[in-house]
Amino acid sequence: MLPKSKILAIGLLAAVAVAGFAAGAATMSRAEPRRADNSYSGRLTEQLGLSQAQHDSIRAIMDKHRAEMQLIIAPVKERLDSNRAQAREEIKALLTSDQRARYEGLIARDRAHWDSAANRGAKSGTH
Repeated sequence: MLPKSKILAIGLLAAVAVAGFAAGAATMSRAEPRRADNSYSGRLTEQLGLSQAQHDSIRAIMDKHRAEMQLIIAPVKERLDSNRAQAREEIKALLTSDQRARYEGLIARDRAHWDSAANRGAKSGTH
């Protein structure tokens, strides 16, 4: 069993990675047109000009590591979600009623996008 300090360090690293990925993905989703294959391997294929063999290999690598990544993230996910909700409430408190409504729409759209992407990845193994 790992020492508690290492578990906390891994959890913090995973939380930072998830937050960084989410921030980067949110930025990319506004800067780039939508793609048919929005998976990690699909984005790499588009941005790096990967061959089909490279794309398939990257997809297999991600599939191989997915379960362990989920195990690493699971212990901190609830805290991360709680922290995100608290930050959103603090942001909403600063906004006018019109801005708040638009902000909630943005959050709903982002949540629907991520839920849809997660469902596609779980069904087809594309992430």
